[in-house]
Amino acid sequence: MREEDAILLECLEDVYHTFEKALKKAQKVRSIHVRKFEQILDELRSERRVFEDISIPARLIVEQLLESRFRVGQVALEAEYLRQPFTGVEAVKVEEFGIIRIKLGEVEVTWRDGNYSYYLYPDKVELRAKDEKSAIKLFFSIPFNRQSLERFPEIRTSPNVVYIHPQLETWMKGER
Repeated sequence: MREEDAILLECLEDVYHTFEKALKKAQKVRSIHVRKFEQILDELRSERRVFEDISIPARLIVEQLLESRFRVGQVALEAEYLRQPFTGVEAVKVEEFGIIRIKLGEVEVTWRDGNYSYYLYPDKVELRAKDEKSAIKLFFSIPFNRQSLERFPEIRTSPNVVYIHPQLETWMKGER
């Protein structure tokens, strides 16, 4: 684990334990705010799983989706018979057992990290089920950038990654 990841994880743990303690106090109160505290705890667990429970390529994708969400980028989706044009990222969540759930507009898609292989391109990602029976394509209006890829050089050797576009490969190596 990288030093910056360890720092972020430690910060998440601190906030989580503080909220957990507060929620125990608030359980005696009948208020919608208690439900909101529970929701925040759930979101903090999801954030922690980004660092602990998913592969490096899945993490790159999750971070790209979060980048799109917070920088007002858009993502399009193709999955079997489902087509979603470019829309905003409403939610990104990592659940137990490496299950990644994303909501694009009104469409929600879920996949289990360990069951998919990744094909990485500058402005899209293709996730193919290991049994090759299904695939999910995510298209990004904000393409991957050199800085985000340089943070994950181990993607090149990840067993989950089948293909990396030559431009991305060059950036991961730190070449110009």
